[in-house]
Amino acid sequence: MSELHFQSIRGKAREILRAILQTPEMSSCERKCLFALRLACEEMVMNITSYAYPEDVDGFLDVDVEKTDDRIVISFKDGGTPFNPLEQEKPDTKLSWEQRSIGGLGIFLVIEEMDAVRYAYEDNKNILTIEKAI
Repeated sequence: MSELHFQSIRGKAREILRAILQTPEMSSCERKCLFALRLACEEMVMNITSYAYPEDVDGFLDVDVEKTDDRIVISFKDGGTPFNPLEQEKPDTKLSWEQRSIGGLGIFLVIEEMDAVRYAYEDNKNILTIEKAI
């Protein structure tokens, strides 16, 4: 299992995503699985680095990447404002782009691409866990 810790995350989404994708667990995935995981990780990292903390706070992000025989499990942990993205209203994908409200499409795509997505708030941390069968 790879355990990554990022301190001072504001403006470092690309660096964080690159580190996640370079873990041994991720680099051993087949292309189709890696594409879905990259999409999900990019969405999570962008949301956490952009919105988890107030503007004057430059917080942390811990990422655990675990691979078993049949799946990859990635947990994102931050100390930002409690927020469960799974409770947000799902976007109406039947509306045209002009009619849709901004936001919500990214987490919707994550839920669609992953086999499991869970949220918990424990020890003053948001914990979002995604799973993908390999």
